Amino acid sequence: MRLPQAKELRRAVELYLVIAYGQGEPPATVGELVPPEQFDPASWLMGPQIERDPRDALLENVRSFGLRLGNWAYPHMKLRLSRPPNEHEFLLSVDAHDAFLFAPAGSSDATALAQMKQSNATIGAAILAAWDEANLPTERNYLRRKIREVRTRDHARHGHADGESDVNRQ
Repeated sequence: MRLPQAKELRRAVELYLVIAYGQGEPPATVGELVPPEQFDPASWLMGPQIERDPRDALLENVRSFGLRLGNWAYPHMKLRLSRPPNEHEFLLSVDAHDAFLFAPAGSSDATALAQMKQSNATIGAAILAAWDEANLPTERNYLRRKIREVRTRDHARHGHADGESDVNRQ
């Protein structure tokens, strides 16, 4: 199993908080979820402050970890570390944790809820973009790496060490 390195987790949380809270300060309870300077990722992720799925699973059986870091307008948004199916590494994602919220169309809450969900989506997309830019373990970076691995393997199998395909050689 491959967990992100300590410096990757710290950087992911730092970028998340800068984007999610802008110029404001996150609540003190959120500050308690920031990893310390020096820490062991496995021990820290298995600590009581981190949500796990399944909740009581041993480390090797955890499917995802969640840090409820929130954002300036919505306290339930999460930084999530999840394993892709049949893989042993964990990838970063943002869980707006708002899909279950519902307001009937035309109700006084419908417009405000739609605006909050849009704000969460915008913040989440900005966080993911910052993580991708920082080359942190996100789904996008994972898929890019997998595509490169397949291309490299295919090129090696077909004798194209220079990366040129059969189409380009004809």
